Amino acid sequence: MAGNALKIWIMTLAASIALVASAIPRDSVAVPWTNGGPLLPDSSNFVTASMLVMSPGEAIYSQLGHGVIRMECPVHNLDYCFSFEEEPGMGGIIKFFMGKTDAHMMAVPTAEFLKGYKLDGRQVKQYTLNLTLHEKQELWRLLDNDYVDENLRHFNFLQNNCSSVSLMAVENVVVDETLDFNGWPEQFKMINGAGVRYLSRFSPWLEFWNMTFLGTESDEYWPHEQQVAPELLPQVLKKATIVAEDGSSRPLVTGEKELLPLVNAYKASPVTPTWVLGTLLLFTVLITLASLKWKLKWLPKVLDFLLMTCVTLAGLMLIYTSFVSGLFGKHWNWYLIPFNPLPFIIWLLWHKRKGLYKVYLFYTVVLALFILATPLSQQLDLPHQFITATLLVRCLYNYYDGKKQTVVKTIKTKKTKNKSDV
Repeated sequence: MAGNALKIWIMTLAASIALVASAIPRDSVAVPWTNGGPLLPDSSNFVTASMLVMSPGEAIYSQLGHGVIRMECPVHNLDYCFSFEEEPGMGGIIKFFMGKTDAHMMAVPTAEFLKGYKLDGRQVKQYTLNLTLHEKQELWRLLDNDYVDENLRHFNFLQNNCSSVSLMAVENVVVDETLDFNGWPEQFKMINGAGVRYLSRFSPWLEFWNMTFLGTESDEYWPHEQQVAPELLPQVLKKATIVAEDGSSRPLVTGEKELLPLVNAYKASPVTPTWVLGTLLLFTVLITLASLKWKLKWLPKVLDFLLMTCVTLAGLMLIYTSFVSGLFGKHWNWYLIPFNPLPFIIWLLWHKRKGLYKVYLFYTVVLALFILATPLSQQLDLPHQFITATLLVRCLYNYYDGKKQTVVKTIKTKKTKNKSDV
């Protein structure tokens, strides 16, 4: 009887162990407590607050890295990362371009949160914040209540991003003290366009994408707190101090450690926008020269149709994102000069008229002036101007071809009239 009971107990224990083991994710990340020792007499280690900085990833939305706040309370076995993320069900590229991608502070257990970064081989570094117990508790309360101001909820990639919102949360809990950043890094003194190019320097397609929509914001200066990308966050944290009313100060960061090593460094695609669009320009020039020499018909028409379609669609998107959605704020976008729906509208209205070729000449001049204006704005760059040059080549050809056809028709008309007079 005792033997049977022992067997049942052993079988039950084995089944329980197997059940628990199966419930543990294989790729779980064992994250030690930052302050896991016994509770100090002053309870200062009851809660620990840290900033985590993640290295860039492959996806376009992660190519600037990521920054979150980690909150720990070993006494109650609580360890969460608060990340500024899109609201569930509100994501998607369409809603992003509509300027309706709202975000909030999402709490995820740290071990669960770091799993994806471990799988991707991305580095995660932790910077322990030197806050008082009251400030840490207040920070946790704010994060739990999703403190984010409504004006900051519209996630737009460059402002109101993960790092800037997290840093603002820390600023909000410094009571009767001042958070002094002791001189921002040099990158924060750059005009917006130069700053965006600096942060996107390892990702040419991300830079191309940002500069397409940045518009006149390129030539402005954003507040420093809204420019804190993950790459710059460690510099800001290490220089910052918390200054009391009596003038005494303490460093904002007291500890730094690596939670996950860098295994897979982000590698930008060798096929850059400059290479792709430069090739398009070269192809267009060759097609145009071949048309002049061998009088090609269908290939130039197909090329013009594709260019017209792309320019029209790009123009509609720029109009919407610049003046309706406010993706980066409602402002003028310089690329609306070469890329807009107006050429298509004019073609629809005038394509049967004899004087259409004169419109091509006007547009050729506009495109040439736009290329010459490149140094005047931070938004204008070589890849986009390759597209402008491509349009210029085709407009110049269509002006030449249209004028030539008009002259030929005029001569034929005169000959026909002279014959009829005779």
